[in-house]
Amino acid sequence: MHRNTAYFAKLLDRLKLVSELTWQEMRTTHRESLRCHDHKWHETTEPNGFGLLGQLADCKGWQFELTANQYGRVHGFFLDEVFYVVWLDPDHKLYPARN
Repeated sequence: MHRNTAYFAKLLDRLKLVSELTWQEMRTTHRESLRCHDHKWHETTEPNGFGLLGQLADCKGWQFELTANQYGRVHGFFLDEVFYVVWLDPDHKLYPARN
């Protein structure tokens, strides 16, 4: 997967923004602009969630967007109010379009 510098610039900008927010702010105050929400694993291409990652299998997955559909999503989990990135999904493939 090849990505251009615009993608990585947007990724770093968004990571900087979310690093300044609390867990609560990501989920409430900035929910609409980040589209931050938990996963419904059964609707994804990874129905076992983080199962392949061993002890992370029981972690509740969350996502937030980089921009409105242009650069995809960042997926991970919260632990002690810190968001840990697990997957970058620039093509928004974890939640495939429904027909």
